[in-house]
Amino acid sequence: MPKENRTSFESVNYREYAGDYGNLIESKLFELERNQFAERFFCCDHLLWADNPSEITNRLGWVHLPEEMLGSTDEISDFSESVRKKGFLDAVVLGMGGSSLSSEVFRNILTLQEGFLHLTLLDTTDPDFILKTQQSIDLLKTLFVVSSKSGSTVETVSLMKYFYGELSKKTDSAGEHFICITDPGSKLIDTALKHNFNKVFINDPNIGGRFSALSYFGLVPASLAGVDIRKTLQSAATVLLELKDAVKEDFNKNSSFRLGTFLGVMAGEKRDKLGFIFSEKLFHFGYWVEQLIAESLGKDGVGMLPLLDEETANAPRAGDDRAYIVFSLRGDESIDAVKRRLVDSEIPFVQIIVDSPDAIAKEFLRFEFAVALAGSIMGINPFDQPDVESAKAFAKSFLKLYGETGKFESEKPDFRRKGIVFSSNNNIQSPEHLRSIISSKQIGYISIQAYVDSGEKNSKELLSLRRQIEKISSVPVTLGFGPRFLHSTGQLHKGDSGEGFFIQIVSDNADDLHIPEEIGSTDSSFSFGILKMAQAKGDFKSLNDKGREIVRIGIPSNVAPNIARIAQFFTT
Repeated sequence: MPKENRTSFESVNYREYAGDYGNLIESKLFELERNQFAERFFCCDHLLWADNPSEITNRLGWVHLPEEMLGSTDEISDFSESVRKKGFLDAVVLGMGGSSLSSEVFRNILTLQEGFLHLTLLDTTDPDFILKTQQSIDLLKTLFVVSSKSGSTVETVSLMKYFYGELSKKTDSAGEHFICITDPGSKLIDTALKHNFNKVFINDPNIGGRFSALSYFGLVPASLAGVDIRKTLQSAATVLLELKDAVKEDFNKNSSFRLGTFLGVMAGEKRDKLGFIFSEKLFHFGYWVEQLIAESLGKDGVGMLPLLDEETANAPRAGDDRAYIVFSLRGDESIDAVKRRLVDSEIPFVQIIVDSPDAIAKEFLRFEFAVALAGSIMGINPFDQPDVESAKAFAKSFLKLYGETGKFESEKPDFRRKGIVFSSNNNIQSPEHLRSIISSKQIGYISIQAYVDSGEKNSKELLSLRRQIEKISSVPVTLGFGPRFLHSTGQLHKGDSGEGFFIQIVSDNADDLHIPEEIGSTDSSFSFGILKMAQAKGDFKSLNDKGREIVRIGIPSNVAPNIARIAQFFTT
């Protein structure tokens, strides 16, 4: 196809290079219009996705958040100001999954006003990382944001119990250092009242966690960090207005409709490996959009695999299963070379142009809508997560066993090398055998799942490991930290077509931290190290029961050098 014909649609902030798929996208847009998708979407018609309204009609509360949350900005901003006046310097979000990941986007991308709190997201059960976080803050000047829709998320509740206990050693008013964001009826509300939490924010229950960036879950941490949340909502409201206008107009010119159609068509055409190229300033948006796409669209035997960390110097990677999203700041010329290579390679892609970092809130709503539309095209419910619970249930059973016996079931490893223990569900006999399996894989993907301290040094070594595996593999390689990924890409891993190969890396810990039985209690039956191990074991069993190939690599507590040793096993 002539390159000058590659641009199938272009507007101020959106360019679509669909190539041979242009006609198919236009046909699908016409079908959506004929079926009155826009009108039915705003009427919350569950039949757009499934016959059963369960987890659809009660999951669409995010649609009008840019308008509805404007009425809550004064409450949030006044609270943030009161916290500053009390001398708090840090805010630590204790949360998991999409409801918390937006806080990292706000902190790292938007302009922050001076004098506000330093924001940290703590979404791990690794005791080494928890301890490092604790040592980096002054507990008596820290506000903990306990963020859980259900109020029973095991990681979040465990972190709350631990830090409440640590604060109780230093002050008689530990509750002043905690707020919670949760749904009506949550047990967390009772806990907050009993222990005199500073504030309780009750969120709209009709919003799923990964769609909650513009609700209290995202806006409260953003405000604490110094984001002007009123401007943020007003920015997102422009996308909502465009969507409403599309009901009355020809919506094939609306970028959100086109993006959703592009995703749905690419998935249907087996271009279901979705690479992302970011302007450097926008990169942290990727962690949020990864979980939105993977958890929403990875189920019922289908899925779209988001690929972050795609290096601009090497993109696009070859493969007829690829499509791309180029996410760029206006005027970023460093992206132009990537675009030219994508055009030359005839890989379909969309470029989204963000006017400034402070306009990123528009992209929350744009991608939420696009994913909802793509789910309709793919014939799935994008608002549920049917395969997430299995790993949780298995982890809970392992914890119960540990509580009863004081140990986990012993495992017979496949083999050992240099203090590193390899176990699998495929009787892998040696590093050479494992390398052979990976190098011969022709379809699907490889997923590195790291249950380790996610600090900078370990992250650097894991990225090097990923690059080393990419050198010997013809399929894409992803990297996620456990247990964070269990609440996002974990759904895709178990719900897609089953072509993934999983490398689970689990470290021992130099130190461990006990988790109180109850908030304010000194009794403890297990620790964060035990919880991390149970979660890794639970996910291994869940993947195995789903018929996925998985190898577990156990390493000692000195993580970085041992990851480097693993990388050597994949050197040709």
